[in-house]
Amino acid sequence: MDTPVVLCDSSVSVGIECGEGISSTMIDVRGAMEGIGERPGLAPAYWGIDMVAGNDTLRLTLRHGNSAFGDILDRRQNIISLYRNGLPVAEKDVSRFESSSGVYNTLRVEIDRRSSVLNVAGGGKSVDDIFSVPLASADNPERLIVWGRGHLTLSSFSVESVMSPQHAFASTWTADKLTEYLSQSDDEIEGYWRYLDRENDPVYARPGGRYLLALVGNGDGYDIIYVDGAETRRDQWMPMMVKGRLKPTVFIDHYDLEWTDATFETIDRDIHASVTDNAILTLSFPLLKTTLRFSKMPPARK
Repeated sequence: MDTPVVLCDSSVSVGIECGEGISSTMIDVRGAMEGIGERPGLAPAYWGIDMVAGNDTLRLTLRHGNSAFGDILDRRQNIISLYRNGLPVAEKDVSRFESSSGVYNTLRVEIDRRSSVLNVAGGGKSVDDIFSVPLASADNPERLIVWGRGHLTLSSFSVESVMSPQHAFASTWTADKLTEYLSQSDDEIEGYWRYLDRENDPVYARPGGRYLLALVGNGDGYDIIYVDGAETRRDQWMPMMVKGRLKPTVFIDHYDLEWTDATFETIDRDIHASVTDNAILTLSFPLLKTTLRFSKMPPARK
C-alpha cells in the first residue's frame, strides 16, 4: 500500500494469506493520531487493528489519556488492549509509546500458527514486546483492517506471511516413488549419495549434518532431495524436501550449485559442485572455507 495514508474516521483493509503451510504472519503498522493531548480520562481519538476471520474478530487498540488530570499524581497513559469479539483478552499501560498528538507509534502483531500464540509489540522510537496470548481455534484471520477514530496518518503498513519450511521446500516425491524411480534409472548421476567427509573451517561455517541425499533429474539439471541425516533443526527437516539443485555448466561434470543450509537460508552465489567418476559428489563453498563430499550408493535394482 502506498503511504502516507490519512484516515478520518475511516479504515483500510487488506487480505491475509492463511492457507495450509503458512507458519506465521507479521503485521506492522506505524501511525500518528491527532487529538490525543492531555485531558481527563482517555481521548476519544484512538486507532487500532482488526484481524477478521469469518464472524470472529481480534481487535487491538491504542488509546492515550491521563490517569488523574489536574492532580499532582497525574500521569500520561498509553493503553494497549486486545479484544476477541468485543470481550477483553489483555490490556497494558505501556510507557514507551509516544503520547503527543501527531507523533508516530508502531503496532506490531505476529500470528504464530506453529505455537498457536499471538505476540503483540509496539512503541514510539523503538518496538518492544508487550504481551502474548494463546490463539483460539477461530483465530485464523483472513482480512486485516486498520482504522482510526479521528484523524490518523499512516506512514507504513505491511503484512508478511511466512510459509513453513516443510511446505516451502516440499517436493512431489514420496520415499517409495523415489526408490522405485531410482532403481530403474540409467542416469549415472541419479541415485542416493551418502555423506563421505568434509574439509571445514568452523569459524566460517558448521555443517548441518551427515546427510543422505538423492539426485534426481529435473530437465534442467538435478534436484538434490534430502533423505536423512540432519542434525541442526532435525525436527524441521522432513524426508523428500528439496535441499538444493545442480545445473550443468560448459565444463564436464561441473555444476552451478543452489543449496539450502540447515537453517533454510538459500545460497546460490560463489558455490559450485562436481562429480568425479560418477562416484564422488563434491559441494564447494569457497567463501565459507568448506567442502562436503558424498559417495554414490550402489543402485538397488529390481
